[in-house]
Amino acid sequence: DGCDFGLYQRGTHKVLPIPSCEVHHPSINKAVQALEKATAKVGTSAFDENSSEGGLRYVQFQVERTTGRICLTLVWNADSSKRAQPALSRLTKELQRLAPKLWHSMWLHCNDGTGNNIFARNLNRWTRISGPEFVREPIPAGEMGWLYFTPMAFRQGNMDGFDILANDVARAIPGGSRVCELYAGVGLLGLTALSYHAQEGKTPLVWLRCSDENPANPRCFKRSVDSLPMSITDRGRRKRRHSSKKDDGPITIADLMQEMETANSSGPDTFSEEKTEQEKVAYKVASAANALYAGQALGANVLVVDPPRKGLEDEVLAQLCKPVYSRQNFAEDKAMLMIPDHKVNWVNDVDTVIYVSCGFEALTRDAEKMLSSQAGWMLESATGYVLFPGSDHVETIAIFKRRR
Repeated sequence: DGCDFGLYQRGTHKVLPIPSCEVHHPSINKAVQALEKATAKVGTSAFDENSSEGGLRYVQFQVERTTGRICLTLVWNADSSKRAQPALSRLTKELQRLAPKLWHSMWLHCNDGTGNNIFARNLNRWTRISGPEFVREPIPAGEMGWLYFTPMAFRQGNMDGFDILANDVARAIPGGSRVCELYAGVGLLGLTALSYHAQEGKTPLVWLRCSDENPANPRCFKRSVDSLPMSITDRGRRKRRHSSKKDDGPITIADLMQEMETANSSGPDTFSEEKTEQEKVAYKVASAANALYAGQALGANVLVVDPPRKGLEDEVLAQLCKPVYSRQNFAEDKAMLMIPDHKVNWVNDVDTVIYVSCGFEALTRDAEKMLSSQAGWMLESATGYVLFPGSDHVETIAIFKRRR
């Protein structure tokens, strides 16, 4: 009885135990040991992909670096939390008994699918079992605020390494800029830049607009914005768009599900969105292409993109490859444009693109299309970052400038 824990051996689905991995945070090694003991003690069954039997499929560990505690997600072969019982309760109680100070929080994710996806794309499959909702990390620049994450939001595997990259992005953004960030996640890059340029002796950003299609992100983003000094965010100058809910009221998983369903049913030109109280910092729930069509980059002189490994969406790349339209009036709001939508260049005002890439092949493809277009782009610099030593994976920051 019990489960083995590790990583898949290359080219297989055979679990290779790594009980004292030197790459993992020490708290993760402790958590693995606790899970091995606890699953053996209470008889937790591991998922068998051949028979589709068994309970525990995967585990995810997120370390809160300031405390060293673990946010644990148990991915269970079930369609609901009820179906995971009583085995789930037996396991979590034993884990709490074995290492009560190790756990920041525990979450259940139900995934009874047949594919290789670790998480099902359905917010009602998540249940918080114990502990705080958010893992908290310092914003990499300025020492002024915090980033907030839940297991439902993307978080970098090597936060120490990505802090360096985020600071380099912030330094590459000119002071006084209007910044649009696509594929923003919880807003890590944009908020780092906002904090960096708010330091004494620097010129603050005029505004920051972030977007991503995950409806779980805005709640994390708003907590981060609220942790920053009001002088940075202009918080409180404007009332929140959704005034039907109190700002400090709880938001449930059902609320987030309703947001996502509204976005899906409203068509490509309307979006479920969450904005912070202020005009200076905003977040939109939308794909990168739909965020552009909604006017997120209008008036922005800097565009930050951090796409998945497959690279930019075709529609985003098509906008970046359009020539500057000299007859298009400057506008920071879609409603202020004086030309029909089909003629709009949605990135017309952008003169700097900061492309953060986790897929080098996609970056080279996208860069070639941008540089060979009539949009006037030049590649100013490209810097590689080895966030996972021993692997062949490189993160890259490519900075493009536009000739006008």
